[in-house]
Amino acid sequence: MRVRKATIAGVGVDPNVLAPPARAVDTGAAIPQAIAYEVTFSLADLRADFFRAYTEWLADMREYPDPDDELEAQLRALRWPSLGVLAEVDAETFAVVLLAMGKELLTDLEHGRDPFVPVRWTLTSVDEVELHGRRIVLRGTALAVLPRATDSIN
Repeated sequence: MRVRKATIAGVGVDPNVLAPPARAVDTGAAIPQAIAYEVTFSLADLRADFFRAYTEWLADMREYPDPDDELEAQLRALRWPSLGVLAEVDAETFAVVLLAMGKELLTDLEHGRDPFVPVRWTLTSVDEVELHGRRIVLRGTALAVLPRATDSIN
C-alpha cells in the first residue's frame, strides 16, 4: 500500500521511513520497544497482491467453512463480495476484514521508494482500523530499527 500520511508516537514522519515486518532483518536490528504508529491510505493505495490475498482468503473460507466464524457468516450473507464492493455496502465488515488481514496489510506496505531515506521503523501489528469516508486509518505498534554500520558511511 502507498501510505499518504504517517505518524510515530504522534509525530508526523515521512512514510518512506516505515517498512513491513520482514524488512527489519534487511535493514538492521530492531529495538525491542513498541511505539504507537498511525498510517493513512485509501483503498486505491492497496497493491494487487493484497487484493489477491483477500480473494484467496475468501476462497479458503468457502472451501473450508467454519460455522462459528461470525466474519465468515457476514461475508457469506453478502455473497463473498470483492473488497471494493464490501467497502461500499458494509463499511463495518470492511474494517473488520482489514483488521483480520492485518499481517497482509503490513506485508503490502510500499517501502524503498526513496533510496536516500533510511528505514527507521518496522510496523509489527495492526491493532485498530478506522474509516473516514474513503480514508483508512491503521493504528498499531512499530519497532525502531537501528541503522546498519554501512548506512552511516557516505
